This record gives sequence, C-alpha cells and structure tokens, in this order.
Amino acid sequence: MTLFTNQIIRSFVLLFTITFLLSCSKKNEPINEPHQKTTIQGAVEKGPFVRGSVVTVYELNSDLTPTGRTFKSEISDDKGAFSLPDIDLASNYVQLSVNGYYFNEVTGSLSSSQVTLNAIADITNNKSINVNVLSHLEEKRVRSLMKKEKKTLAEAKKQALAELYASFFVKITPTTSSELVSLTKNDENANILLGISAALLKISQSDNARLTELLSIISSDLDNDGLIEEPLKQTIKQGLEDLNAKNISDNMKNRYKALNTTLADFSVDKVFTVELKGKSETSGDTHFTTEQEFQAAFSALLVGTTKATEEYFKLEGLYTKTVSGLPQNDFYLHRVNSNNPNIASSFSGLYKSIGMANTIMDYASKSSSLKSYKYKIYPYFAYNYWVLMNFWGDVPFVNPENFKNFTSPPARTKATEISQSLIAGLEEAIQNLGSTERETYVAKIVIARIAADNGNYSLAKKYLSQIIDSKQYKLANKSEVHTTANESMIGTDYDQSSAITKPNDYNLYGKGNYRSLIRYTDVILLASEVNLKLNNKEEAISLLNLVRVRNGKTTLSPNEINVLALLQEEIKDDLNNEGIFFAFLKRNNLAESSLSIPSYQKLMPIPQIEMLLNMNMVQNPGY
Repeated sequence: MTLFTNQIIRSFVLLFTITFLLSCSKKNEPINEPHQKTTIQGAVEKGPFVRGSVVTVYELNSDLTPTGRTFKSEISDDKGAFSLPDIDLASNYVQLSVNGYYFNEVTGSLSSSQVTLNAIADITNNKSINVNVLSHLEEKRVRSLMKKEKKTLAEAKKQALAELYASFFVKITPTTSSELVSLTKNDENANILLGISAALLKISQSDNARLTELLSIISSDLDNDGLIEEPLKQTIKQGLEDLNAKNISDNMKNRYKALNTTLADFSVDKVFTVELKGKSETSGDTHFTTEQEFQAAFSALLVGTTKATEEYFKLEGLYTKTVSGLPQNDFYLHRVNSNNPNIASSFSGLYKSIGMANTIMDYASKSSSLKSYKYKIYPYFAYNYWVLMNFWGDVPFVNPENFKNFTSPPARTKATEISQSLIAGLEEAIQNLGSTERETYVAKIVIARIAADNGNYSLAKKYLSQIIDSKQYKLANKSEVHTTANESMIGTDYDQSSAITKPNDYNLYGKGNYRSLIRYTDVILLASEVNLKLNNKEEAISLLNLVRVRNGKTTLSPNEINVLALLQEEIKDDLNNEGIFFAFLKRNNLAESSLSIPSYQKLMPIPQIEMLLNMNMVQNPGY
C-alpha cells in the first residue's frame, strides 16, 4: 500500500468521523434558531387538573427528539391554568407533561390519586397549549406518522386526531388541533373532549391505576395503524353507552360555577354515534337515603342484571348448540378466544351489575331503617357471580367487605372460596328476609346451584325441598311458560316494561315476550338431578316426571335405568338458552363428550382487555 493510498484512507476516515459526529450533534441540539424568550401558557383539562399539579416543558427538535432542555412550573388555579413566562427556547417544538390530581366529571369529585397527561405542539404561531386526553392519546401516533410516513407535525396531528375521533365513535372529523380544544369553548370539540374523558373514567371505573393503564393501551393500539382492535373498541362503545350526558354536563357546570366561571350546557349526547344511556352517578354519602331511592336503585340493578344475563343466555346457548341460527359463530364452533368482543362485553356487564349491587348494599348497611335492602340485593349479587364462575371459574371476588379497599385491581379468587362466601351470605339473607319474599326463594335456588356445582348435594336438596314444599310456585302450562310470570322466580315482561327492551337478536334465542332469569322448572329438574346424585332414584324420577308430563311426554317407570340421560334431554329441551345446560353438563362430566370439546374449553378465556387492564389477572389454561 503506497503512502498516497494511506493518506486517502486516513482522509476518508477523518471525513467519515467528522460527518458522523456532526449528524449525532444535529440529533441532540436544536438545529436552527438562536435562543429566544417565550411565554407558554394554557390549561390542563382532564376535568380540570387542580392547583399545585406540576407542569414540565421539554424542548424538542423538529423530529421530536429531546434537546435535553426542560422547564418546570405549577398549575396556578383549580381551572387547570398554567404559565411559564420568559423561558429560553431555541426550538418551536415542545412537549408538555403534567402530573396531578383532577376533577372527575363522572362522579363529581376530586381524584384520589394523580395521573400524567402529555401534549406535543408547535408554538410558532400559538403559544397557548391545552393538555387533555386527546393530546395524550394522539402522541404516540403523531410520532409514528412523522417517523414512518415523513409527515409534518401539523399533518401528523391532524391525521392522528381524526383517527382518535373515529375510534371513539365521534360523528365529525376534527376542526382544530388537540391542544386548542377546551372544555370552556362551548363547541362540538368541547363536547367530544368531555365525552371521551368521561368514557375513559367509566371504563376504568374511576380507578386511576386502571385509567393510566387504559390510556397507555389505547395510545399504543393507535400507534401502528391508527386503528383500535375490535375488543377494545367494543369496550370504548360500552363506556360511552354507560354515560349519563346530563349528569356529566351538570358536574362540569357545577365545578366551574364554584370557580366563578359560568358554562353553558354540554351536548355530549349529540356528538357520538353511540347512544349515551347511562344512569346518573354522584359521589358522597347523600344518595340512597330514602326508601324510594333504594327502590329505584334496586330496580336499576334488576334491569342491569337482566341485560347481563341476556347476553350470557345467548352465548351459553350458542356454546351448547341449543341456538342454531348462527352456525358460523365462534361460540357455536367452540373457537372463542380472548379477543372476542362478546366475551369482553359479557364479563364487564356482569361486573357492572356486581358493582351496582355492592354500592347499594354498602349504603343499606349504614341505614338502620332500610338495612333490609342489603339482604334483598344479595341474592342478585350472588346470581351474577354464579354466572361468572360457570363461564370463567376463578374470578376476582369484589364483595361488600372489600370493594372500597383495593389499591390495585384484584387478583382471581378460587371459585370454591367464592362459593363458600356466597353461600354464607345467602344464608344470612334468608335469615333476615321474610319467609315469603321473592328474594328468599331466589337466594335458595342460587344456593342450590352453587352447592350442586361444588358437589354438596345434601345442601342443594335442603333448599330445593324448601322451595317445593312452600308451594309458592308451580309449573305453568306449556303454552304459558314464556308468555306470563306464572312460574317465574325472577323475570321481565318485555311487552310491558318501559325500562328494558328485547335485544336486537332476541329472536335467535328468546322464547317469548316473558323472559325468566330463574323459573320453577329449574327448581324441579335440579332437585331431580340432586336426588339422583344422592341415590334417591325414585324421588328423582318422580320429579322428572312432573316436567315430562307438563311437556306432553310419557311418564317414566320407577325402574327406568337411563335417568341421567333422560334428565339431560329434558333440560336441553325445556331449559335451553336459559343458562342452565352448560352447568349441568359440567357437573355431570358430560361437557367434553356432548360438546366435543377438550377439557380446557369447559371455561371461557379471560377477555384480553381485562388482562391488559388488570396486571394481577391470569389467563385460563389453554388460552
């Protein structure tokens, strides 16, 4: 190698090194303008944030990488206002990050812990920046669009916010940037911000750890392609549906009125394609103080339980193939996975009813004159848990003793432990309710179901016999079973109720205008099964014959040898699509052979959204 060649190589290496160092320098230092004094101001409107919350401004390069320069301030009032005067910036690109407490627009109270919200902005032409859930949720997507698709910041923010609006079922495309949206502007974007913010609180149940996780999940889901996965989108839809538009509007107006600012009514119900139909929700110890209020809450619980049960009935019918109208359905084909939106909807619907029951029981336990509502509510609380255990096995046990005390989402509890606790609670309810009250009999059949599922057939028989011997119920004529309340223990007449209507696909699995959640036929057939397990064959056959005769079938002789098979046939024929058949098959070790499923499919998968939101949740085996 010649000296000349060596010099060329050394020159090339030196040039490469200088170029590399310069390029690195460009990524970590502002490129262009000299430092200038700038004032940045705005508001943080997750509710809004309260005074004392910390605001941090990070200077960014044009590719949104940090320069390393930061500036701090605090929110100066309870409207979320902040100002950073005369900060020394060499770039017009900034990120704001705010950590603090906020006003909860759903409950009308201040948050119990802090959350963090971010915003990215170009302050070239606007130095007033609002930080909100829109600016926070769009951030990752904005960065992705700039990096992968080489869009400008303005182009990326416009596209990201449009995708965010679409993911939350917003009717319009955005007409402004996220950092310019404000709750105080009385426009469509203010209504959208309030609705999205409130829906996030509904989904996370106003738990700030869950809210933080939910914000991260949604922003990460949007990051790649601007779309939300279907299970998460259905969860968002449910969160919006659960909102009461007037309630959150009044909460915001009252909050700002207390801060000497008058706001017009919000029209949250007019900006989404989803119908907002939730009940009113308030905080404090002022509600559920009169019998009328307790009765209204009790009625709302029955409606919520009916809605959750309807979905369970349909899915259970599909899974056991007693519903035949959807042959390509994943439940019918036993191809259910954790991303199935029906799984997520059913799981959350049941826990919504459980949460309502816990709240009513909590207030009832504090009332000397209305304590009976605690015992009236408990059978429905236990019924919802029976459904959960039938489908999912071990589940988080959120009950009147612990529902206020969780610092993080609860882990799963063994179904056997939940069962023991429920039976004890149901027996206490029975002791404190009148002997002829409807809830007394509901408590007894729920105990019997739980006891039978756990192999305690003697206990099941005890309570089933009490129901039968009371003669409070009787089998209805076959033509009247699903048209009247003749043999119903809990039920709703869809033709007479103004509080609840038939689901859109009710004709696929429903049987008539009267929907029984529990009816006397179940008592008789479960008593037959329990007696068969206790080797009381003659009594088992006698009970089974009661239903067979009602259904126009021949009576069985006392010497019948195929009692279990005939009992299975009767339950499938009579109680199909009523949430009973799957539990029967599992109790009798018939599920795998009858449904052609492996053992692990005797339980459903835990919904993926629950796995994401609850760090303590563990998936069922096989999924």
